[in-house]
Parts: sequence; C-alpha cells; structure tokens
Amino acid sequence: MRPAPAPATTRTALGFLQVSTIRGAARSYVCEPDDDAAEPRLLLGLHTSGEATLIRGDAAEPCRAGELFVCDPAERFTLHESEAFELHLVRMPRRALTLTDAQTRALGRRAPFAGGAVAPLLVPLLRELVGVTPGYLPRTALHLAGGVAEFVTLLALEEVDSGPRERGQDRQDLVRRIRSHVDAHLWDRELSPASVAAAQHISVRYLHRLFESHGSTIGRWIQHRRLEEARRELGRPGSRDITVAAVARRWGFASATHFSRSFRAAYGVPPSAWRDDRTRLPGSPGTPTTDG
Repeated sequence: MRPAPAPATTRTALGFLQVSTIRGAARSYVCEPDDDAAEPRLLLGLHTSGEATLIRGDAAEPCRAGELFVCDPAERFTLHESEAFELHLVRMPRRALTLTDAQTRALGRRAPFAGGAVAPLLVPLLRELVGVTPGYLPRTALHLAGGVAEFVTLLALEEVDSGPRERGQDRQDLVRRIRSHVDAHLWDRELSPASVAAAQHISVRYLHRLFESHGSTIGRWIQHRRLEEARRELGRPGSRDITVAAVARRWGFASATHFSRSFRAAYGVPPSAWRDDRTRLPGSPGTPTTDG
C-alpha cells in the first residue's frame, strides 16, 4: 500500500499572528518544537474538518472539528488524523497575552473544547479570518490579531473561573464580588485593602485571609489588574498617540515613574518599549521576523 501523500501546507500572516493551514488525508501529523522561534509563542489549533487524537506528552485526547486546542509550540505534539482533514494552527507571541506563566501553562494543558462563553465566539471568528487573511490591510490585520489575542486571554481566565469550586458558596461569591469591585475601581488611586473591605462590609483581616487562600494578597491583586489593563491599552493599535504617563494615571498609578518601574518588574521591559514592539506594523523597521 502506498503511504498517504504529505499534507499540503500554506502559511500566511495576520498582524503578529502566524497562520498555518494543513490539509490532507488520514495520517499522523507531528508538530516539532519551534526551537528557532525568535520569542516564546503560544499555538492555537482548530480543525474545520476531520477528527483526530491529540497527543501531548503522555496524554491522548479526542479532537473534533470545531474544537479548539492550545499547545506550547516549544514542545512536540502529534495529531493522529483519522480521516481527511483541514487544520489551522495559529501561532501568537506570548507577549501579546496579558497572562501569567501559570495561566498560560494551564491553558496549554486544557483538553480540546468548543463550549463555554468564549470558544463559541472565537471559533467562527478564526474560520472567517483564516479564509481571507491576505486580503486585510496591515493596520486592520493588526487590530484583528489583537482581537484574537484578547479572546485567547479570556479563554485562559474562563478556565480559571470555571475550575473546581472551593468549599463554601458564600465565600466564593464574596471573592468574585471583591474582584468585580476592584475591576470597577482600578482608576481610583484611593483603592486599597481598607476601601475594598469597607465596600464589602468585612474586616481588612478577613479580606487578607480570603486572598491568602488564593495564593496572593489583595494589594498584589490590585497591582496585577492595573498592570494588565495598562498593558492591554498600550498594546492597542493607535496607542502611540497616548503618553505612558496618561495610561499610568488612567489605571490608578501614583506616578509614571512608579508605573514604569512596576511594569518593567512584571514584564521585563519598560512600557514604552512594550507599546512600540506591540503596535509596530508588519514589515516596518525593527519588526522581528519568524519562520511562521
């Protein structure tokens, strides 16, 4: 019996996203590690037709058409395609995602999925985008790539929120209310453990105990959320017209100096460098190149 012909692969770019589309007959498709990638990346996969078994490490999971899966492209994975298939692999730089390393790892271990609040929105968007990728103007493509990155960030946060429930529904609901209150008042420089506790009619001591059980502190959570939103704003196309100091004020930082120091400590680069790198149009001077 003749071996199945090698699958046909096309590669395109959508802003800072690298899209590979693979079509072929039933076979095993091995994705080797991206050892020569210029920077850490995350890989989002979607079958538009076919059914496969996804092998990551020792885990084997069914992967059907319309289901998303996430992998670390620095690690080898295999898809045993059981029939003719079309597969889209979208590689994105991790710097485009406002996620911690732990959140990124958790998302990469998630079984292929199609449900939840985010996947039903992202799947048809990806199908549409990869079908007409070359037709977008560069700035439009950059906006669309940013939108995909936002959805992937939401996927990771949704996975955290939908994890095992801790004992005590009232306690869990209280933590959610506290986080919602923090998100609604990030702009307020007076936001503090004392003001949060007062808004929820609990003691500051009990507030600290709630966050200790989540492996954090309320102060670190407030700063983490402020940095996340500031980072997201700086990464949007068009943000070059906004000063770093204005972004710092908008998200409740006492000064631009404090913001820049905190941002660099969290992400390894100053906020201005993050904005310049994230909003640079493809093909402009200084844009890093990848092999897709």
